[in-house]
Amino acid sequence: RDLSSGRGRANSVDAPVATPTTPAMKLVATKKGEQNRAIVDPWTVVHFATGLAAGLVDMPRGWALSAAAAYELVEQYAERQDWGQDLFETSRAECIPNAVVDLAVFAAGHYLGELWNSTPRR
Repeated sequence: RDLSSGRGRANSVDAPVATPTTPAMKLVATKKGEQNRAIVDPWTVVHFATGLAAGLVDMPRGWALSAAAAYELVEQYAERQDWGQDLFETSRAECIPNAVVDLAVFAAGHYLGELWNSTPRR
């Protein structure tokens, strides 16, 4: 239908049918339903604490970061499967920005653990 020529009615335009869209990604998850759709969620604290623990026990940085990255890759795969969503109690796969933040806070925790270990004992 050619509306540019003035023929036809404006309300008869073949517009796309509105469909529900995926909610926009948030910076911080404030409820369980936003998990994996936000850049930071409660699991971010767990990643930081795990990195801190790895640093405090002197796990070599390369090994620690490799293990954290491998975990994130497995998590990305698993959360795209029904069994993985059941395991992680989520309804969607983790967004990539969240995975990147998880790795960054793990690294920061590891660094702080190393830093703590390098301070004088007295």
